[in-house]
Amino acid sequence: MTFLNTKIAILFLLLSMGIAPMAQAQPRTLVTELSTESVDITTNFNGTSLLLFGAVKEHYSTENAHIVVTISGPEKTIASRYKQRVSGIWINTSSVTWKNAPSYYHILTSQPLEDIMTNAARDRFEIGYDYLPLRWDAEDISTDDISEIWKPALARNMTESGLWAMQEGAVNVLRDSLFRASVALPSNILPGDYEVRVLQFEDGTLIAEEITSITVEKKGLGEWIYRFAHDYSAFYGIFAILFAVASGWLAAVAFRRN
Repeated sequence: MTFLNTKIAILFLLLSMGIAPMAQAQPRTLVTELSTESVDITTNFNGTSLLLFGAVKEHYSTENAHIVVTISGPEKTIASRYKQRVSGIWINTSSVTWKNAPSYYHILTSQPLEDIMTNAARDRFEIGYDYLPLRWDAEDISTDDISEIWKPALARNMTESGLWAMQEGAVNVLRDSLFRASVALPSNILPGDYEVRVLQFEDGTLIAEEITSITVEKKGLGEWIYRFAHDYSAFYGIFAILFAVASGWLAAVAFRRN
């Protein structure tokens, strides 16, 4: 039996006996674990996958019990721009600056999301692209246009980059009480803390919620370059220019000799 299977078996045993970890004062109906709680970004990092698994208490109706998982990465400022052709030239005519957009946002469910909760519930629990509590700066753009045009455009761009995703049916329920899901972290993720929310619904009602986190850190040469670029941005810019000039000069010399 592998280490992960052993942990799953222990979770299932604790729940079936009505026993929760000692740190909790009240019995829990939902217990979750991650295969790892930290991810290192090195110079050859090409993305990775994590295993999320857990168990629900048996006395709930597993036929009507549904699992929803959301993983949110560090917030960042993102600019969305709209281009129009003016006098034969494509230029940016309007833009929206999102102040707190999650740099990573994946939703995984055991069934289609519309079968699990209503739109009102999605709004209440902030689940889905349309229900993220985004803040923005924009001039001469109505709230209706923000909801109908700009938010879908943001979601489309982030989805195309692999940083946002909706994966309905990606949570597999095993033996009626156990569940597992694979969480993909692409190579372009940002370092920081990633919040993992696991929600259990039954007949549209929230039964339990568990929140944990994943820490993503840069390591090795990549960490040094990242910290130098952020802590000494002016020097990093000068160094980048000098490096580009030196590289061009060396390439010119090499071609001249050939």
